[in-house]
Amino acid sequence: MPTLGGINIPRYHSAVGSAPLRDYGLVEFASDDPVTLKTLNEAIIECATSPNEDNALALRYDNQQMLLKLMSKLQRTIEKRNAHNVQCRISYDTDQLENEDASIESHNDGWISLSELFGEVGGRSVSDYILYRLFTTYLQPIVLPSGKAVGYEFLLRPLPEQSPFRPAELFEEARRIGQHSYLDRAARHSAIQMGASHLPSGMKRFVNFLPSSLHQPKTCLKSTFETIRQSGTDPRDYVFEVMETEPLDDPRLQNVFEVYRQEGVHLALDDVGSGFATLDIVDELRPDYVKMDRRWVSSCEGDPQKQRYIDRLLERVSRFHGVVLAEGVERQEEWDYLKNAGVPLFQGYLFGRATPIPTEIPVEAR
Repeated sequence: MPTLGGINIPRYHSAVGSAPLRDYGLVEFASDDPVTLKTLNEAIIECATSPNEDNALALRYDNQQMLLKLMSKLQRTIEKRNAHNVQCRISYDTDQLENEDASIESHNDGWISLSELFGEVGGRSVSDYILYRLFTTYLQPIVLPSGKAVGYEFLLRPLPEQSPFRPAELFEEARRIGQHSYLDRAARHSAIQMGASHLPSGMKRFVNFLPSSLHQPKTCLKSTFETIRQSGTDPRDYVFEVMETEPLDDPRLQNVFEVYRQEGVHLALDDVGSGFATLDIVDELRPDYVKMDRRWVSSCEGDPQKQRYIDRLLERVSRFHGVVLAEGVERQEEWDYLKNAGVPLFQGYLFGRATPIPTEIPVEAR
């Protein structure tokens, strides 16, 4: 641990700002209730690979599965009202952390309510969704002006046999309790495996990712690159797509892009022209693919303002040889205008909704 005047300064997970939980650490508990103490101890013993001789109410974990298993067990066995009265803290080995990490607290005692680490969507804990892969991956086609599919975007969806949930709600709940890094990774790996099973070599695979989940890009993406290698697929077929729900002005995002590109993976910005994804951000990050938000696509054939924006976006992206992809194309008239304007790639219900397996494209160029 780092020192200040010879005194060790512990580094604790902070629930403030939805900091992502790490893959290794020490989780400790405190409670005044004897029944709860017994439940905590039993859960720790069940999840531990070896007993903790220093503290019976602590678990040292060296992978996310151990922590998820513990949180899943506790959320099932400790009622929410009792979890408010249980104190928990998670500390990290600082020699394995980046030097500057704003999501790690260093000057408080680190204790938070256990309830802050519990999350639920559709009657299931977030930990269970990740731990037991309680979701699947659908594919939505991306096409050329000819109507031929050249790629697919991979989208997290509920399993057919389970209660429906909104993927955005699951990601937001995971972010709230710090498990978004784990969920994001599980979704990436599911997409890679799905693509390896259903798509030929050379077909582009657009896979979403949350920049905030990659607190240490080389470490966080190591297993993703290993999954690509094990799948036998080509890293150059992948386009990792920044999800539009987070600010894009974090200077660390350039480092994330560099780590991906070192492996041969391409990058995309989603929903450009809406929210955080401005033209200035496009110029700064220079992604390989720029996905134009559907607000500029809808009824673009009759809207001069939208047409001027489309022309401006095409011109800006051409400066760094990027590729514009129009999202949300639903009508033939929109597609016709966009093709004539010079947009090279398209995605939307006109070409097919997201499905469990690739399907035939219902349209062709006219």
